[in-house]
Amino acid sequence: MTTDAPIEPSSIPDDLQERYSRWKKNTKLLYSYLNTNTSKWPSLTCQFFPDLDTTTDTHRILLSTFTSSQLPEDESLYIANLSTSNHLNWSSLNNFDMDEMEFKPDNSTKFPSKNLNVDISIPFPNGDCNRARYLPQNPDLLAAASSNGSIYIFNRTKHGSRRLNSNQRSFEARLYSTDKMDENFTNSNEAVSIAWNLQKNGTLASSYSQGSIKIWDITKYSCSDPTLRENELTIPFDPEGCNEVTWMVNHDSIFAACSESNKLSLFDVRTKEEMLKMTENIGTHSGGINSCKFNYYNDMLLASADSTGKINMWDIRKLDKEPIKSFNHNSSISTLEWNPNLETILVTAGQDDGLVKIWDTANGQNIFVHGGHMLGVNDVSWDLHDPWLLSSVSNDNSIHVWKPATNLVDIES
Repeated sequence: MTTDAPIEPSSIPDDLQERYSRWKKNTKLLYSYLNTNTSKWPSLTCQFFPDLDTTTDTHRILLSTFTSSQLPEDESLYIANLSTSNHLNWSSLNNFDMDEMEFKPDNSTKFPSKNLNVDISIPFPNGDCNRARYLPQNPDLLAAASSNGSIYIFNRTKHGSRRLNSNQRSFEARLYSTDKMDENFTNSNEAVSIAWNLQKNGTLASSYSQGSIKIWDITKYSCSDPTLRENELTIPFDPEGCNEVTWMVNHDSIFAACSESNKLSLFDVRTKEEMLKMTENIGTHSGGINSCKFNYYNDMLLASADSTGKINMWDIRKLDKEPIKSFNHNSSISTLEWNPNLETILVTAGQDDGLVKIWDTANGQNIFVHGGHMLGVNDVSWDLHDPWLLSSVSNDNSIHVWKPATNLVDIES
């Protein structure tokens, strides 16, 4: 892991390089905290772990390497840590720098490393890791969606910094079933999205590039056979592809899904049927809906975002009506995430423009833009302990951990 490693100039358009230069000159004004790292390969996923080492203010982040199958031996899932330095005692008035007009730390202050430190690296068994998420009830268990159609389950405690031998299996379980619908697929049916049920331990939803949704119960996994072939439910949703599934936060049976054909629907695993869907002829989405998420504070509020940059807020009781509010990122959105600490705050990641935008959905206002990535942003994650701390990963191999300046996002916390 290196810091600020150069990107090949020919791969970045001139206008984006100019935008990056302007952004870099203004970072001191824009951020309370900013850490930029660059890895050998891009990551398609990132997620802050729920724990925090308060003695060193160290956060852990779940990441992956994406080689597009160029170097399968480099494909991995890894956990990195980083200190955001909140534990340090900053300087007194005696150390105010008149030249730079800012406070400087005491000379005796020992700063933590600026680099992401890799704690654990887990070889990825097969394919590319499209998304990875820890089990909320036990963060030591990790699920990862593979381009080969499998969902791999890993146990963090069985891995260290030392790489495994080639004959050792890196995963605990492989979730893979083939049904009649799968048999008709001529191309690879990639697993593109996964979501753990927040209320029911071990229940996982997954979506696939050929349009199906599958519900799994990993508690039925047997150590005698690492492959779990029997899933709890299969739903043929959209032949064009299902882009994301997401569970209602405070319900153990209801989830939402969105797709390439601009479908947005609610499902109940108890009835095994579609409960409600967005009316397709009202024209609220186009270009394919890439992401949808339930609000942490209001189960009736669902956000969705598409490839044109449109973001819609839905009352799920009226999903067949017009959205209650809409605004626009102005470029294709790869994913969105609600802030788990601030109920009206939402972040969107630009798939094409490389911008991460923070919104106050109470008024639809874009309150901050992170412009440090030069290519498309693949994933974003909010930290659970610091309301404004985020991580974002991009196709330019960058991994950013950042926090907007307080005066720029001045709303009641």
